[in-house]
Amino acid sequence: MSIAVIITDRNTDELCTQLAAQLPHVKIQQWPDIPDPESVQLAVLWNHPEGITQPMRHLKMVVSMGAGMDHIDADPFLAADVIRQRIVTLALKQNMAQYVLQPILAVHRQHKAYQVQQAKQQWQVLETAEKTPLIGFLGLGELGQFLADQCAALGFATMAWTRSQNNRNHRCFHGDLGLQQVCSASDFLVVLLPLTTATHGIINLKTLSWCKPTARLINVARGGHVIEPELITALDKGLINHAVLDVFQQEPLPPKHPFWTHPKITITPHSSARSDVKQTAEHIVAYYQQIQAY
Repeated sequence: MSIAVIITDRNTDELCTQLAAQLPHVKIQQWPDIPDPESVQLAVLWNHPEGITQPMRHLKMVVSMGAGMDHIDADPFLAADVIRQRIVTLALKQNMAQYVLQPILAVHRQHKAYQVQQAKQQWQVLETAEKTPLIGFLGLGELGQFLADQCAALGFATMAWTRSQNNRNHRCFHGDLGLQQVCSASDFLVVLLPLTTATHGIINLKTLSWCKPTARLINVARGGHVIEPELITALDKGLINHAVLDVFQQEPLPPKHPFWTHPKITITPHSSARSDVKQTAEHIVAYYQQIQAY
């Protein structure tokens, strides 16, 4: 029996080496060389070619390399009885928190204004607003919960829009009215939702019109959450102040895409949160041992 590592957007040599060291009696097959698909019991997937798991007749579990499961759920060739898991390590959560907090802190502590002063050789203390920004989360899953906790620990107010769950540490709102309440109250709106038919296109002209003109959008979930032309319209009309985007409908972002040059958009290449290789390997080993116990 074997493990297949099918991750197409990065080098996985170190991960496969660690898996082989921890599971010396298990064959580790590394994409694109999967010579024995019938022996695969566990497949680690990210941006995998559709249908690649079809010949894996003994497949028991697929594991998403990150927090998102949409690429797995969208694969029509994946058997319904295959267990689906994901890897959310402490390192991944910490990296996500660092990414999201960076623009929040930069605005709150007026970094850009200090850069302007430096260029003019001005020595002037700029007072930080007494009222701390309110960070609104669309989605409060494992990543959202961790990030909201970090924001609260730094003194920021938090609230969240969730499908149904409540949280004792963060005010939660539900339904269409709840979505409007979170959008309208937030100084920073952080998208951490799973991508489903219900959440596809949730960031649109209507939802952005509920926001404060000073609000800033941070999307670290999926590009499909945002109707991109409507985001540009909202920014151009001053419905919101700025957008920080790490995910896009098409990746890599096409060279002529208007996001590249828009003055109110900051883009990064889907790099907000990647996991530590050691922790990732430990999760995969634990999942493999789990299926051996069945």
